[in-house]
Formats: sequence, C-alpha cells, structure tokens
Amino acid sequence: MNNKIFIPLAITTVLFGGYFGLENVQASQPIQIAQSVWKPFSYTEGGFRILLPGTPDEQRRTIDTPRGGIPMRIFSVLRGNEALYGVAYADLPANGVPNSRNVNEFLRGEAASFAEGFGGRLLSQRTISLGGFPGREFRVQLSDGRIGIGKSYIVNERFYQVFVLTGQERNLTKTIEGFFKSFQLVGNGNSPRNAPPEDLNAQLKQAFCSQNWSQAIKVIDRMLVVESDAESRSQLMAYRQRLQGLASSESDVPSELLADCRVGE
Repeated sequence: MNNKIFIPLAITTVLFGGYFGLENVQASQPIQIAQSVWKPFSYTEGGFRILLPGTPDEQRRTIDTPRGGIPMRIFSVLRGNEALYGVAYADLPANGVPNSRNVNEFLRGEAASFAEGFGGRLLSQRTISLGGFPGREFRVQLSDGRIGIGKSYIVNERFYQVFVLTGQERNLTKTIEGFFKSFQLVGNGNSPRNAPPEDLNAQLKQAFCSQNWSQAIKVIDRMLVVESDAESRSQLMAYRQRLQGLASSESDVPSELLADCRVGE
C-alpha cells in the first residue's frame, strides 16, 4: 500500500490557486470544518483503528456464548446528546471460534444479545463482510426510544463489534456511515483476505479529474484515518472543506485547469 499521502498538483492548483468559481462557492457557502472532533483511534493490541469524536472511555465486560463467558474490551465516546459511538472486541477461545457452518448463527446470537442488553428488540439484520471476513449488520429499537445500529465481524479468532446508539439517526446518516466505514483491521495477521493494495493518492486524483467531488471527499476521509501527522491532517481537512464547497454547488472546473489530469501525465 502507498502509505505516504501526496496530494496531486492539479488538485492543489484548483483548490488553492485562486479558481474564481470556487472562491464564489466558498464565499456564499461558508463551511466550518477545519478542526474536526473526529480523530483516529488505534488500538494495536486489538488490531484495529477507527475514527472517534473524542478520547474514548474504556470498559471491560463479559459476553455470553455457548462456550461460556468471554471478556470483551469496549471503547466508546458519548458526543453530547447526539449519539454514543463505540467499538469492542473479544478474543475467542480455540473451542469457541465459529466455523463456516455456524458463523451466521453465532453472529445472529450476538445481535440478539446486544438487543437484550439494552432491553430492546431487533428490528432487522443482514449478512455483511469485511475484507472477506464474515459479519452481521443489525438495527435495534432500544427501550428508551433510541436506535442502536451495529456491525459485528469474526476475524480469525477475534470478535469485533462497531456500534452507534442515537435518537437522531435521521440527522446523522452521513456521520454514522462515515463512522462505520472508518473501521479498519491492522496488524496481528488480521489484514483483510485477498485485499489489494490501496493507493489513495491515485484514487483521489482519479476522482478529482473526473470531477466526482463526493468520491474525492470519501478518499480524503480514508486518508484522514491513516494519517497521524497533525500538520498533514490539517491540510487534508482544508482540502476536504474546499471539495465540500464544490460538491454542494455542483460546480464544474474548466478543463483547461485540469492539464495535469491528462493521460500519461
């Protein structure tokens, strides 16, 4: 994977080179995003990283399985009265790792346990995956009126669960989507199976040159997950702000400003 973040010159020129159309967009649609509360959180022992809106609290609980109780570590952040964002993991004993025949049953059981733990009821669930590893997405109606949304995965001998509890789902659709997408496996042999190397720099240039602003923003968000340097993150947030202006206005950049996007250059 190309780990070094490098913004192509064509993008820098258009976004910060005085393009008149973009300046008009920025003037008419001010966006305050320079200091995002969302920061990357990595936990090496757990083999994952994710974006969280602040420093998480850590808890330890026991989850019930057919093979007995298993200790689980939970990291969560309560963002005002908006939502609780969390991620948890547990290492399964050798005799408790589900196989291909019963993994769906295991994940369905954990979704039901999540609902029961909050005195709620399951609304829906479906099969998903993460880099070839089996998973389950579920929605729960909590007893206090909030909605719980979770995604669980079995990665080798480890169980992961990423979740959101909120009473404002309708207003947080994009935020919740970005939160779930930011979850990544790292190290400890937990890399996604058969996942090809990801060149984020090339993906950003492709999205920009095709003037697919929403896709360019998504790539920037993935860059923010892997970039730890504070100055580089600040620059990426500035690029994201400008791209949001273009996306909101549905502006087209004149082709003469995209000379660096030509094939072979």
